[in-house]
Amino acid sequence: MLASLLLGLLGSLGHCVGMCGPVVFLFDRQPAFQNKFAWALAHAGRITSYSFLGIIFGAFGQALWSFDKLQAALSILFALAAFYLAAAFIGLVPSPELLFVSLTRRWGRAVRAFTSASPPASYVFGVLWGFLPCGLTLTALVPAIASKSPVYGALNMLVFGIATVPSLLAVKWFANRTHSRSWSRALVAVAMMLFGFQFAMRGFASLGLVGHFMLGEVMFW
Repeated sequence: MLASLLLGLLGSLGHCVGMCGPVVFLFDRQPAFQNKFAWALAHAGRITSYSFLGIIFGAFGQALWSFDKLQAALSILFALAAFYLAAAFIGLVPSPELLFVSLTRRWGRAVRAFTSASPPASYVFGVLWGFLPCGLTLTALVPAIASKSPVYGALNMLVFGIATVPSLLAVKWFANRTHSRSWSRALVAVAMMLFGFQFAMRGFASLGLVGHFMLGEVMFW
């Protein structure tokens, strides 16, 4: 969960400001979002969606890792995905978000229906916000899969979601200062590369190409 915390805290400084900044600016002008309670409900809905995704992907990881013969291939596959996400996060390769451009447009049209002043509408807006295709969220799902547990997958995404709140609350202030936050993207990319390295070594160890590495009672691969 430490990785999820760091992804949320550091990644949101550079990524969420650019990705979700327009969402915040757009709905901050709506009468329904002129009070803090509406925004609190929206963030609660967003974190609910993240936790739900954590359950799904944690269960997915648990199911896949129950088949011994698939462990090596899956570990290497997830390693490649982690390396790609790390490269995308610092702009070396196209972001996976580009695959969901049309879906993002539909999302934008859908959420406009939930700008009324009612608390349920604010919460539903947050739930839909949480499903907005986002490279940082996709990155955070890697630790959720690696947890190999629906419960821990949900907890990882819960921690990630909570960690993104401070930057989004201060999005207006950060919007003019993202140029000085490039270090946060670099740190997240390094963290993802370390994840990728661990996955790759786990796969190679399962194939018998390298030995397993233990630090005390903790097996890294």
